[in-house]
Amino acid sequence: MNKNKYDVICNTVDNGIIVLNKKLEVKFWNRWLEIRTKISADDIVGKTITDVYPNINGKKLLRKIVTALTLKSTTFYTSQVNENLIEIELNKVTDKVFKNMQQNITITPLDYDEELVIVYIYDTTLLSEINLKLKQQNEKIEEKNSQLNLLLNTTMEAIVLLRDKKIIDCNDTAVKFFGFKDKKEFINQGIEKLHLNCELLNTQTEKPIEIKLDLKKQTYALLNVKQTNFNNQICKIISLLDITELKNKEILLQEQSKLASMGEMLSNIAHQWRQPLSIVSVAASSTKIKQQLNQLDDDFLLNSMNKIVETTEHLSNTIEVFRQFLKDDKEKTNFNISENIDKNLSIIESVLIENKIKIIKEYEDIFITNYYNEFSQVIMNILTNAKDAFITNHRDEQIIIIKLEKVNNSIVISILDNAGGIKDSIINRVFEPYFTTKHTYHGTGLGLYMSHKIIKDSMNGNISVSNKNFEFNNKHYKGACFQIEFKQEE
Repeated sequence: MNKNKYDVICNTVDNGIIVLNKKLEVKFWNRWLEIRTKISADDIVGKTITDVYPNINGKKLLRKIVTALTLKSTTFYTSQVNENLIEIELNKVTDKVFKNMQQNITITPLDYDEELVIVYIYDTTLLSEINLKLKQQNEKIEEKNSQLNLLLNTTMEAIVLLRDKKIIDCNDTAVKFFGFKDKKEFINQGIEKLHLNCELLNTQTEKPIEIKLDLKKQTYALLNVKQTNFNNQICKIISLLDITELKNKEILLQEQSKLASMGEMLSNIAHQWRQPLSIVSVAASSTKIKQQLNQLDDDFLLNSMNKIVETTEHLSNTIEVFRQFLKDDKEKTNFNISENIDKNLSIIESVLIENKIKIIKEYEDIFITNYYNEFSQVIMNILTNAKDAFITNHRDEQIIIIKLEKVNNSIVISILDNAGGIKDSIINRVFEPYFTTKHTYHGTGLGLYMSHKIIKDSMNGNISVSNKNFEFNNKHYKGACFQIEFKQEE
């Protein structure tokens, strides 16, 4: 890619891009940063970034750059809230949570000879606000598990009182929620006006249940059903909390996580392509030299062309796997789980070889009807975590065992490594958002959180992690074991 194309791409992406050397000199400053920092590229390129931003911890930044160049892998500057590389003040809005833009900063090697790295700055303010609001909302829902005695118009919830399948009272929020003009029009209507499943109404809910309603527009809500004595009669209190906006923002969170996975895959593809491109280059140049020296014979030419064709087919297959990963799963499809795992392994094959990680496969062909690409995202997240664990805790023999089996009426996928396991004090928190078991520069805490949501919410399965002691080739090991389980429909 020529410089002009590179500049166009870097100046149109929706995140900050800085190119630094080990002297912390700025070699590139994209348009995104010019707009948000009010500093033009002409004013900062060639200068030391700590001279322009003295609050930057230069020693820390240099350490991360050296780590990225040494490990030949992406590192992370920080994942702590309110700890940013560059302070960018947010627009003045009345309901903002943070004064400055929340950031996720990754540092990726660009040129090992010139010792250059690319610093990516992602705006994670929206994600941080969503996480905070979700936490606050969940705390509020927990407080409302007790029996409701009054209908309060000040609440955010739509509350409806039912008796004998008739609406006998409601609050103003419920009138608005179900699209009626006023309270009088809503009262005395039948329960069919609630657009709720009768089975849900016939059972009391211990915890809020997430449901989808087809009102004037598709609406998501948290449903609570309680039975109580009201005016000496048995009634049901239905409470609904509209979470449509939060659900839509959650979709954005999923997209952000997938973009992060795409970045990881692009890095892996770059590793994967180096050797094949070298083979093509050697075959083409040697053919050209022999032709110039009048030493080119048909056998050599044919062998060179065959080698180029085989290699380009391999490169094409890599592109096809990545294209498949980019597609949105609109519908569930029937796919071979073992083939899905093998395609993910093909993407990171060179990274595994480079880090001397051996893959042990213990599986057969098992098919499942579910979301293909979402499952790929989960597998890639787990394999990447295992790879990173080996970088932190190197072993003489590094193995990842992938086991796929049917247990009773369930499909179980186990991914086990021998990197030493996860500390017992934190293993129960690895699926929490923004929690990471890695160094602060090595993880965002979104990968395993989104993997958990995908398996539980989208794919209707279960995912768990535990530390296991195991034996392989007459040697004893300890490592983390991620297990995914899907119930088979009878």
